Amino acid sequence: MSNNVDVFALQSRIEAMLPTLNEYQRRRYLAVEAKAIGYGGTSLVSRLSGASRQTITAGLKELNNPNTHQLLKQGKSRKEGGGRKNIWETQPDILNALNELVSPHTKGDPMHSLLWTNKSLRNLEKGLKEQGYNVCYRVVGIMLKQLGYGLQADKKNINRKTLQSR
Repeated sequence: MSNNVDVFALQSRIEAMLPTLNEYQRRRYLAVEAKAIGYGGTSLVSRLSGASRQTITAGLKELNNPNTHQLLKQGKSRKEGGGRKNIWETQPDILNALNELVSPHTKGDPMHSLLWTNKSLRNLEKGLKEQGYNVCYRVVGIMLKQLGYGLQADKKNINRKTLQSR
């Protein structure tokens, strides 16, 4: 690393820029800073920004590839198909299994489109895991919303909470 690096100025630039950038822009900006420093720049920028060295290295590769900007669609920060697949894509029958678990506990007004279940997310998670699905309770909540369900708190608990707060 060259001795003429103003670490305070670099830290200030990084702190000012990173919150305004998307993932793709962050990689490229950090790579530009690392490239400007030269030897040891990747480690220094990684330490100051909190980004991994692999992220900065990927940004350097993108900088050296003239076609990188063409790979991304306008407004997107990842290439098509990037990111983790939805659980209902990797485990296709999970929505049906969840629907079977909640259907005996479904409540709601048939005149309204919103249904709810009083079964907890963690109990639904446990039921799905017993059937061999790998899922967490947060994703169960997302899948319930996708199926048109909401969670309904017990009215007794709601009344007790409101009475206690008065």
